[in-house]
Amino acid sequence: MTPTKAPTNEPIDAIYTWAGGEDAILRSSLRSLHKYGPWIRKVYVVTAAEPPGWLRGDHPRLSVVKHEDLVRDRSALPLSSPDAIAWLLFRIPGLSRQFIHLDANFFLGSRLEAADFLTPKGGNRFFVEDADIPAGSVAEKLLNSRFGDRSPRKKTARTPRFVDKNFLEEVNRLWEKPIKQGGVSFETLYFYYLVECPQQYGIHEKTAVAGNYRAAPVSDANQLAGLLFSRPKFFCLDGAELGFFSRVILKLYYWRRSAFEK
Repeated sequence: MTPTKAPTNEPIDAIYTWAGGEDAILRSSLRSLHKYGPWIRKVYVVTAAEPPGWLRGDHPRLSVVKHEDLVRDRSALPLSSPDAIAWLLFRIPGLSRQFIHLDANFFLGSRLEAADFLTPKGGNRFFVEDADIPAGSVAEKLLNSRFGDRSPRKKTARTPRFVDKNFLEEVNRLWEKPIKQGGVSFETLYFYYLVECPQQYGIHEKTAVAGNYRAAPVSDANQLAGLLFSRPKFFCLDGAELGFFSRVILKLYYWRRSAFEK
């Protein structure tokens, strides 16, 4: 069966979670989204840092969301864990029901479609690596206690994540206490809940990350150049600081400014 096409009557937004620091990565990632995902309705940048000076805060399709805007209990601030932030994304006002969640070091290498993340039955698809999740993780214990021991599960791949806001709220309700306590992997608990929940059997699926759907962490210019010319669907950059030649290659490849830059 052909994967379901992107719904024409339902918008899809994108969310970046950015910790601050190296903003050249965020800039290039936004350019890759602008180039290969022009159908995205709105982009949210969730951060505790000051937005970079080049970011157009007044653009109607861009919103900067502070951590404190998502937290009801101010004593929980600051949110230092990426998982703690990801669990709260459903609280963003005006967010589309389905959205794409990206880290600032995720990049698109070729045309992205919502259909890349949708199953033939209209469910969600997520990508996994060959490696197993380390035994004893909190998320796996929670899943096993509810659905039976299915360990080991495969690690989720370092790719953009397609998330349904309604399911995200549901998982938050089911495991509210351990999630608030911290240390619960968002990717493991959320995505494996979709494929293991009896009411959702056969609707959602996990897919091995390979070929056009591979995550490819890179740390040097040669690997980066190879990825950009091979154009995988998406890839990931390791490390907080770009090397000189890696920076040049990204600028050459994503030279066109996005709509979100001054």
